[in-house]
Amino acid sequence: MKLLLIALIALYSIQEALSANCLIENYEYAPNYVAECCVLKGLKTDGAASGDSSVKCVAIVNASFKRLTTAFYERFPLLEHLIVRNSDLEFLHISRNVRKIDASGNKIKSVSVQGGDALLELNLRSNPINDIDSIGGLLSLTKLDLGNTSVAKEHTFDFDQLARLTNLTELYIDGLDLYYLDNTRNRPLRSLRLLDLSRNSFIPSNFQLDSFRAMPKLEMLLMRHCLLSTLSIYTEELRTNFPSLKQIYLEGNQLKCSLFSQLLDLLKANGIEPVEPEQPEQCKQGFSLVSQMCCESFIAPVPPENTNPSSIETDHSPIPTVRPETPETPTDPAGDSSPQSDDQSFIIVGIAFAIIGVAGAIISVILRKKRKTQERHAVPRNEPNENFEM
Repeated sequence: MKLLLIALIALYSIQEALSANCLIENYEYAPNYVAECCVLKGLKTDGAASGDSSVKCVAIVNASFKRLTTAFYERFPLLEHLIVRNSDLEFLHISRNVRKIDASGNKIKSVSVQGGDALLELNLRSNPINDIDSIGGLLSLTKLDLGNTSVAKEHTFDFDQLARLTNLTELYIDGLDLYYLDNTRNRPLRSLRLLDLSRNSFIPSNFQLDSFRAMPKLEMLLMRHCLLSTLSIYTEELRTNFPSLKQIYLEGNQLKCSLFSQLLDLLKANGIEPVEPEQPEQCKQGFSLVSQMCCESFIAPVPPENTNPSSIETDHSPIPTVRPETPETPTDPAGDSSPQSDDQSFIIVGIAFAIIGVAGAIISVILRKKRKTQERHAVPRNEPNENFEM
């Protein structure tokens, strides 16, 4: 009996450790956004939550489990709003009649969809997700936030992968480190009204405004801190590219002040409001304020360009070169200016004089011998010769 009691207590303790009771409270899931939710804290597994058939909003906070599966949705059959915050969640499953999912700031890498026809809003901001093919099947989706994720492919975002989302009105793809925008099949996003492209580093020469023609209802375009230094806009094509545009956000770029002022005037003349920030930007050196926004005011002096290359004069006179002063050395006919040449000539002359001296001595000896031979008398063969010279 005692063993059974101990086993029951242990089982209850394990269940308490793995499960979390539903605590109803007003949960602020975003600045100024509050919802009455069942708040579940510290879940170890998605199946451990104590379900409630009447709950429509669930907030999972500080959970350690990796996967959200169908078992979770079965515990909350009327769930419409799901919030996941500061959790280790890596796999998000979308099921049943949930209408809004706010799962920003987790570790989500992939998403699967089973049903999901009722989902209207999906927030995956600040997750390492890199594949959104399954999201393309959420045909009822109206708001999609992919900001600060890894969905860009080679610094490019292709709108074609969202072409089936015909009801999408808001798209956030800010902070993706984008260089290019693409629409490989030129498929329209006919319902899109808000597009956030902020905090990307677009290459100006590849930023083609005619790509926005696929968004005929676009009313608000956010391009904050895109580091744009140039932007080609043709007056006659402005409203062709942006037939419905009402507002544009441009702070944090690097346009020259003269160009920026002309751009603002052009936008206003075509009924487009360049929205000014509430507080003036803090401009760094070389930049000035225009309409509360910084623009480049310092221009380095550039030498005047000559448009006729044939008239450019070139000075062909030799450039004087300064060399250190060194004593000149004589150069022989072969061009050898080595200082050893004088010593060599002295040696050669000495050898020549020596040869001449030796030859003279030999000739002198021969002549003297010949002369003595002629003057010598006959001497007996065995008589010693006292005057013999060698």
